[in-house]
Amino acid sequence: MLKLFLTFLLCISSIYSYPDMDARGNFSENFFGLQGRVNLKLNSMSYKQNESIYLDFTIKNYGNEVIRIYPTTENLQTYQFVITDENDEILQTREPIKAEILKSSKVKMMNLVGDKVKEIIIHKNESFTKRFNLHEYYEFIPGKKYYVTGYFYPNFTEDKNTFAKSENQTIFQIEKRKEERLYKRHQDSELTTDGLSPEETVYLFLGAELKKNWNHYFKYIYFPEFILGYTKFANEYTSAESGYKDIVVDEFKKYLTESRSGKITYYKITSAEEINPMMSRVYVHVERELNRIPSRFEYQYTLKKTDDTMKGFWKISGVVVKVKK
Repeated sequence: MLKLFLTFLLCISSIYSYPDMDARGNFSENFFGLQGRVNLKLNSMSYKQNESIYLDFTIKNYGNEVIRIYPTTENLQTYQFVITDENDEILQTREPIKAEILKSSKVKMMNLVGDKVKEIIIHKNESFTKRFNLHEYYEFIPGKKYYVTGYFYPNFTEDKNTFAKSENQTIFQIEKRKEERLYKRHQDSELTTDGLSPEETVYLFLGAELKKNWNHYFKYIYFPEFILGYTKFANEYTSAESGYKDIVVDEFKKYLTESRSGKITYYKITSAEEINPMMSRVYVHVERELNRIPSRFEYQYTLKKTDDTMKGFWKISGVVVKVKK
């Protein structure tokens, strides 16, 4: 009876110890699931096309017990990524990398050899970091933003079902080519070289909102200042790194398209004033409807001539809204 009880205890203890056997055939208990954490870090938020994109894949021991990991030397086995673009489409690895992964998966790896499987011991508060150049594995398109999540397999050769997801998700963007930026700037004018008055700018701006032509709507806004009028985004924008600011602006654009204050049903420019040659103010009577309830407002737009605007054109840098009874 005693032998039966001891056998039962041994069986129970083996269930809660992972892995039962390490990469070299030794029995050991691994505390990674309880103490190990995975974090990702990029060296920048914005990259040029074909520029190296270095990402640090860090595993840290936050517990008291020693943890052991057994990474393979094969790429994208122990360390794996899921990269999605701004349309939530998953990015696939380059074809040569796919072929390499497929080939290595067909070859049975001998754990006892030790040349393809390494053992790394991480003590309390210690960490291990492996750096990847994502450009070597993935093809990135200029002008797009990408979101990276990491997945770490502590002992890939012994257990492909046990993994840890990174606690954070990194974001970066690929800058557009210079010629694309110049072409877009040319397209954005779409107007005569004579320019527009501040009143005409606001009129076209509200007309674009009425028609939900958001590309035209956004081109009249000077985002570095306009976004500061919205507390929800101002703090995040001002504290963000330069490469991350465009991502905050993209989220702000989505917010503007949600029509939280209702749909425009009527608008009329009532007056305008010139503050100085580089700044003007335009007053507009606006009527909106939200859930079939009409409301009237007075909009006070501030417009500026900025360095990135063409000669004779204005951009909206701020707005003050008053409810009219």
